[in-house]
Amino acid sequence: MKGTLEERFWAKVDKQGPDECWEWQGAKIPKGYGQIREGGHCNKSLLAHRVSYELAHGPIPAGKFVCHHCDNPSCVNPAHLWIGTNAENLHDMIDKGRGADRRGERAGGVKLIEQDVHEIRRMLSRAISQTVIAKKYGVAQVTISMIKTGKTWSWLKEA
Repeated sequence: MKGTLEERFWAKVDKQGPDECWEWQGAKIPKGYGQIREGGHCNKSLLAHRVSYELAHGPIPAGKFVCHHCDNPSCVNPAHLWIGTNAENLHDMIDKGRGADRRGERAGGVKLIEQDVHEIRRMLSRAISQTVIAKKYGVAQVTISMIKTGKTWSWLKEA
């Protein structure tokens, strides 16, 4: 492993035009993301798209993901990369039709459907007890509380 991480990194990149995907030519993990060894004593593996982002833009904030506008896991073009949370990355995937939308009644094992949630919200607005509502729908009171506070079903707009 001769050279700096940056030198070794760019030697493994097939740079095309500025708007094209720059394909990683080195080792890849099974999902197609490139990886490169950090070097030195720790010699840990780093994800190539994260290295690309850091070389171009600086450190990645703690707890953040480096996401792809192009949806190409082996792309390391810094212009195609953006910082987001795990939730933002998942929403981006769903919005682009790349992943199954497993919210609400499309999730496995749910007891409520969208129509139930609309009715639960109406009952809550009429100050009906969460315990009474929970019994009616065969769910725990905490489920009703989470609907009320928007911790679940928050994406579902009123009908």
